[in-house]
Amino acid sequence: MTRFMKKILISAYACIPNRGSEEGNGWHYSSLISQQGYRVWCLTRDIGQNSIEQKMAESQYPNLTFVYVKMPRWLDKAYYKGLLGLYFHYLYWQWRAYKVAQRLDQRHQFDLVHHVSYTSLQLGSFLYKLKRPFIYGPVGGGQEAPKVMRRYFRDYWVKERMRSVVSKLMLMFNPGCYQSVRRANFVLVWNEDTRRLVHSLGRQKAVKKEFGGVSKSFVPSEPILRSPQDSLKLIWVGRLMPRKALELTLHGLSKVDPKLPVHLTVLGDGEMGKYMPEYIARYNLANRVTWVGRVDYEQVKAFYRKADVFIFTSLRDTGPAQLMEAMSYTLPVVTLNLHGQAEIINDSTGIRVPVTTPEVVTDQLAKAIEWMYHHEAERLEMGLNAYYFAQQQVWEVKIKHIIQTYYIAAVRQKTSASVDYEPIR
Repeated sequence: MTRFMKKILISAYACIPNRGSEEGNGWHYSSLISQQGYRVWCLTRDIGQNSIEQKMAESQYPNLTFVYVKMPRWLDKAYYKGLLGLYFHYLYWQWRAYKVAQRLDQRHQFDLVHHVSYTSLQLGSFLYKLKRPFIYGPVGGGQEAPKVMRRYFRDYWVKERMRSVVSKLMLMFNPGCYQSVRRANFVLVWNEDTRRLVHSLGRQKAVKKEFGGVSKSFVPSEPILRSPQDSLKLIWVGRLMPRKALELTLHGLSKVDPKLPVHLTVLGDGEMGKYMPEYIARYNLANRVTWVGRVDYEQVKAFYRKADVFIFTSLRDTGPAQLMEAMSYTLPVVTLNLHGQAEIINDSTGIRVPVTTPEVVTDQLAKAIEWMYHHEAERLEMGLNAYYFAQQQVWEVKIKHIIQTYYIAAVRQKTSASVDYEPIR
């Protein structure tokens, strides 16, 4: 620990232990940074309070303090009222979090402030106003779903386009976004889409790409060795949200040679689940698909162990946590050459299908699945490459890298009040 940095304030709108995605990000940053010898205060919502306090009671985190920024009950209800409700809830929470942070900073005089959740460039943070060394991200938000694939959104395509419009407005009118981009000592981004968006806002310097991580406890100590079998077992994991485009996976699977013994297991539930019977009937997949529904985060491990290939065809994703998890279980990946997944996966760990038209994409997905079936040796090698890549992405390694690379440099710079880049255009 550098001798001139001791106290860290973290903003994590989503933070719940033993979870993936946003909630897992918040927990891993706050808990692991505190284990590096820093005193950490984490601002978060009270929705995860019970889980956090249970985890804190089970393990020792003497340097970690959670501060729960509570919202009026009527505003908590707004969170569930669609996209605009979520945005309003988030922005109001950020403002209240800033007011709490002001009081904390007067008492503790933080050495550095780090915004980690939500990982949305457009939603932003108001903690730049503290005028302390400030790390913003990693954030995503530069991705847009391809219009050519809108059929897989069904009736939700209008909401998806609304999301794009609102995101553009937030870039221009949300000071939590453009001021965070302008004043952060470092802006960390998940992918090239977001890096280009940050550059378009006038920020060119100190914009660095950093993936998320995978929990060390989630990664097996050794690669999973799979014995040769006559069948190919695919697995899909995630919320059944419109943008995750499970139907696209099923459409591709329907074009796989019917003589090949290929089976897909789907884990997860969500609003698109109501269409699952229709999908299975339309694509004639009754004998090729098992929909398990939602399972516990820890239970997913057993399904990964039984699978041969992870398939994921999200049409808008920052950097899917499921990919890291699946790779840590020695699974090669079939995905799209699109957004975050195209950067996490390369030719040594999976197959990335270019996004052109629905018919071409589904044809190519089918060919990718058939290739995985017919090329067992190469598939197993891809799985090993995936495992070794995932080992390098464990959160413990990630956190040490971020501290050594960005925290120390930010504190050595002048305070964020003097960090001033080109004006937002």
